Amino acid sequence: MEIISQELTQELIRITWRNPAFMAIAIALVWLIPQLFIRKIMTKKYERRKIEIQKIKIQKLYPNSPK
Repeated sequence: MEIISQELTQELIRITWRNPAFMAIAIALVWLIPQLFIRKIMTKKYERRKIEIQKIKIQKLYPNSPK
């Protein structure tokens, strides 16, 4: 027993995929979502690297003196 008939399903798929607004949104989502994840990862990496470089510069300014 099917809840939605096969013909109705095929018609909905045909109408949806041929709809320019839907396709624009679908393409935008496929394009933007990975970019958001990549940007988040790159930002974290940049911040960690920035702090590391800052620590190195501070160590150069104030070297450990032998006791």
